[in-house]
Formats: sequence, C-alpha cells, structure tokens
Amino acid sequence: MLKINTEILERKITFLFFENPKRTFNIKQIKYFAGPKTSDQDLAKVLFSIARKGYIVDAGRGKYVYNKNKKYFVGKLTKRNKYLIDLETSTEFKLSKKEKYGLLPEDLVYYWFDKKGSIKVAALKYRDLVKYVGVIKKENDINYLKNTTLDFDIIVRGKCEENDMVSAHITDWKYSLPEGKILKVIGNKKDTNTQIHAILEEFNLPYYFSKNVENEARKISEKKVKEKNRKNLKDTLTFTIDPADAKDFDDALSFKKLGNGNLEIGIHIADVTHYLKENTLLDKEARTRATSVYLSDRVVPMLPEILSNDLCSLNPNEDKNVFSVLVKFDSNMNIINTEFTKSLICSDERMSYEEAQFILKNNNQNLPAAVTIKGKNKKVSKEIVEALHTLNSIAVNLKEKRKRKGSVFFNKEEIRFLVDKKGEPIDYKIKIQKESNHLIEEFMLLANVLVAKKIKEKNRIAVFRIHDYPDEEKIIELERFAKNLGYYVKISNVKDINVAINNLLKAVEDKPEKNVVDMMVIRSMSKAKYSTKNIGHFGLGFNDYTHFTSPIRRYPDVMVHRLLESVIQGKTSKQENLENACLHCSKMEELATKAERASTKLMQVKYMSKRINQKFDAVVSGMNERGVFVEIKANKCEGLVRMKDIPNDYFVYDHKNHCVVGQHTHEEYCLGDEVLIKVVGTDLDKKHIDFKILERKE
Repeated sequence: MLKINTEILERKITFLFFENPKRTFNIKQIKYFAGPKTSDQDLAKVLFSIARKGYIVDAGRGKYVYNKNKKYFVGKLTKRNKYLIDLETSTEFKLSKKEKYGLLPEDLVYYWFDKKGSIKVAALKYRDLVKYVGVIKKENDINYLKNTTLDFDIIVRGKCEENDMVSAHITDWKYSLPEGKILKVIGNKKDTNTQIHAILEEFNLPYYFSKNVENEARKISEKKVKEKNRKNLKDTLTFTIDPADAKDFDDALSFKKLGNGNLEIGIHIADVTHYLKENTLLDKEARTRATSVYLSDRVVPMLPEILSNDLCSLNPNEDKNVFSVLVKFDSNMNIINTEFTKSLICSDERMSYEEAQFILKNNNQNLPAAVTIKGKNKKVSKEIVEALHTLNSIAVNLKEKRKRKGSVFFNKEEIRFLVDKKGEPIDYKIKIQKESNHLIEEFMLLANVLVAKKIKEKNRIAVFRIHDYPDEEKIIELERFAKNLGYYVKISNVKDINVAINNLLKAVEDKPEKNVVDMMVIRSMSKAKYSTKNIGHFGLGFNDYTHFTSPIRRYPDVMVHRLLESVIQGKTSKQENLENACLHCSKMEELATKAERASTKLMQVKYMSKRINQKFDAVVSGMNERGVFVEIKANKCEGLVRMKDIPNDYFVYDHKNHCVVGQHTHEEYCLGDEVLIKVVGTDLDKKHIDFKILERKE
C-alpha cells in the first residue's frame, strides 16, 4: 500500500493558494484538489504546517486564505538539479537535499528565505511535461520505471511487462515516488533495436515515416520531373568520393582542363529542392526532423530512402539534377571566376575514401581488392588519376590558406563499431582522416564560403553557419589544463587564439593524451549553430560561411538552396521565419548529436561486456569526486575507475590541479597518464563501464 507523502502534499496545497491569492478555500475544496486518497488526518497535518510557516491564514470555520504579508520569489532549478536560479536577478543558490526532494530539473518554484538566510521551497509553480525512458521492474503488482537520468523510480500506469523499455510522463507526485503514465512500449530491453529506439525516444527523435509521407515520396519518385534550362555537364569527368558503406551521395566533383593552363572544378550538390517543394507534407516532415541522425549501427534519414538513396543521390552512371558551383582556377591555383547554376551531371565513378587514398598514395590506376568497395580488383581511368592528384594539390593549397587565416585543425580519432545481423558489436574500426578526406572537405568548405558570399550580396537575407569566439573563462581553464599536462602554451590574452590552439593540438599530435586534449579544446569552444545574423565562423576562420553541401541530410542546406535559387533567378526569397527555422535546426542538431553519443556509448558497453576481466592499456581521460575516467587506447571505450579501485592508497580528487591524490603516498593520477586496467563490470541500463587500475605505465 502506497502512503501519501505529506511534505510533497504540503507543496501541492501551497500552490493552490499561491496561484489564487484572492480566493478563500474550505476544507472540502482543498481535499478535492489534493486528491481522493488524501486522509483527513494528513490534510489537517498539512494545513497546520503551512499555516505555521505563514503561507496561509486560518479564516475560521474551516476556511483558509493566502497570507499577503509574506514575501516570495520565483526560481528555476538547473538541469542537474543542484542549484536554484532566481528568475528576476539570475542569482544562483545551492539547494539542500531536503529542499530538492520532490522536485525535478528545470522545475519553477516559489521560494523564500528563513531568518538564517537559508532557502525554503514553498511550492512547485510549473513543471514541463518531460518524457522519460527507462526499464520496467515489477514489485507487488506495481510497475516501476527505472530511469538513469533520475535519482528515483517512477510508478507508472499502463500495460507492460518486466524488462520492457517504455517512455512515460510524470503526471502527479503525492507518494514518496512520482506517478506517471506510459506513453509507448518500445520493446524488450535485451533487443538491440529496442535499445536504439529507446535512445531516439529519449531525445524525441522520430525513427519512422508516416504512410502519408512515404506515399508522397513515392509519387515524387514516380514522376521524376525533368527541368528545362539546366546546364548539361554530362560529358565532363565527374566522380564521387564517400565512405565505403555510404547509401546516399550528396556531392560530386568534376574536372575540366581549359585553355592557358586553367582548370574548371565543379562542386555538384544534389538538387533536393527540385523534388522537395515548400510546404508540402514531405517538406514539413524534413523541416521538423531538420537532420539525419547517424547512430552507431544505422542512419535515421531526414528524407525517405526512396529520395535520399535513389532519386536525389548522385549514384554513378545515372543522370542527376544538381546545384553546381563551377570554380575556375589559374595555373597558380588562384580563383579567377565562379559560376552558380543548376545543371545535369552523370557521375563516371563512385569511389570510397580508401580507393581515392590508394590512388593518391600510389599513383596507380589498378586498385587491389583489399581497398575496393566490392572487394574485387578494380581499374580506374588515367583521367581520374590525374584529376585526383590535381584536385589534391588545390585542396592542400586551400587548406594552407585556411591555416594562415586562423582555421583550427582537429584530427580526432573516432571509433565505429561493426555489428552482426542482430545489431551486436563484434569488432571496431578507428576512423582516421587522410588526404582523400581532406580533399573532399576542402572543396565542400570552398563551396559553402562561395555560396554564403553570393547570397549575402546586396544585403540579402541569408542562412549562415556561425561559430562564436570561445568563452574567456573556458580558455583560461584550457590553458591551466594544458599547463598541468606540461604544455606551456599561452592561449588566453593573446591576439590569435586560433594559432595558440593549433600549436597545442600540434604539440599533442602523437602523444597518449591527444584525444583528451582534443576533447578539452572542443569543450572550450562555443557551439556552432545556424542563424540569419552573421558573426563569422571562429573555428574555420571564415567571415562568411553556410551549409550548402548536404541537403539530403540537413534541412538548413535545403533552405540555402532555395535562397540561392532566388538569387540566380533575380527574385526575392519567399521563405519566411528563417531565424526561427535556424533556431529549430540548431536545436535538432544538438539532440541528434546527443543521441549519436548515447548510441556509441551503448555499443561500447555491449562490446566491453564480453571482455570482463580482460586487461587493456588506457589513458586517464577525466576525473571527479567519484573516481577517474580512463579511455582504452585501442578501441576508445571509456569507463570509470572508482577511488577504491585505484591501488596502493586512498585517493581524493584535487579539483584545482585536475588530479587525484593518494592521502598517504601523495601519488598523483593526472589527465593523460597511461595505466593498465582490468574490466570489472558493465551496466547496460546505465550505460556504464567499470574498470580497475592495475598499475601505472611508465
């Protein structure tokens, strides 16, 4: 039998009076508001307590009114629920454990100060209807939702089974635990598909298209409407370079020799807007999604596959509608002319990054089976070999120019898990950026810059990809962090922060702490976002920058295509509320990134769960009061070593110096230290990996 929690009930009844300061309530009305299961004894206890605290005044004959003589404030709990921020002054206050009880992150509350100056939360004012995802555990016919983002369970109503993963809303809170309603049963937690869908549910990301959207996409595909007045570039040497497992191809490059040693390089982007018409059902769906989501074992596309993998995709040996940026270079690799046009291409070759890299490194037409997409020997034309080498020379030149203008260069290694038919991770692959990757990157960056400059001419409205300067406090923290690792690089209070950051990144290039430093630099940066208000792009060192090159997977690129088409036609863009659309796209991009990280962590936990008691070389990657985080050097899986699992002493966290220190030996573990660890255990529900340090590596 669940028992009413009178402390939470007290806040609930207090809310009734705070929200209705001019009304008088009798016992019957108050009991109706509190709920039918509230006993007279509990109600009397609560009313006595809130009257004693001065929230209400006893008006006699079982009636109560709001106390107008007491002063209250309104505050909002932070996301981590540790602090309360006053909405009027933005002053931050730390909440005691008692005052936080019964409250959720980002709750709005009424609060006041007692005579000692301590904060007292009087009532909950407002709570967002947040969706929580977790696993069902049954006890005494009661369903408990175990959610890893909360410190407590939720009692949920609805049909479900033990170990089901479900999503739910909190609907009330009158017992020791909150009550909720099941919104969706996702599936059994042991199923990988369920676990991935649960991540998407957690971040409110859709993972299927409605029948109406699919039908509209199919009708568009069947029509394959041809457009007049396209520039015919089908006879120009054209090819794509993408990951070996790519399903959709947004971009292609073309190569054409002109007179006087000049070259015309075509950067061709899938003309998605040729098919995706504004305000159609399909367009509204793409706008809502705003981005494709790249998870550890799958892609959740922004557009139905009939468009993203077929109609819009620049597949080889197929006529395709594209938006082209044609750039003419002279013999010194200087840009002498740029043309923006809608055109028709036919890709001569589909290459993977590995295939292109082999050609660049070996200057050979004949590709061995080991590097080809199909795993068979392959031969490409001499023209493609020549084109690749020339394009690479231009790309190197473009990259060097970026470097001189202050572009920050990351080369963070990323892990990708290979899964079996059931979606279980069986191996991993470390993605390393090479020349072929940089080749494509430089031409895409060039197209984005040129398009941004073209659209903004004559003060036209444009959609920019902006990136603000880093926060000063974060830069100081980065400098202090680097110093603790032995890198005396001056970053704060220097004119060229970009140069200083590049110097640091270059210094750690081949060191064990490389990934840790890369991550700290990324954390010190502002977040890039979309806006019609241009402030430039700090990270890339560009004054004007947009996203034009990936309309199959990013809606901002679709918006930019429409703006560019209006410019070419000499018309005024009809797109409305562009800034609101930019804010939405930025928000969805952030959610997609969080989902991607969660799915990678899921795969890490699954992969390491089959390696309990195995030993690995690792690097200290983080720390807090609970222990030390370490990252395995080979597979980049990160886990926690609790303080008790660090050998030879009792360790505590030294926040100021970013290290943990032994109380007796004074031995220190700092970021970047190399250690030998053993896998102790994993928790799939919490997505945790637990390690134990066996010894320090010298």
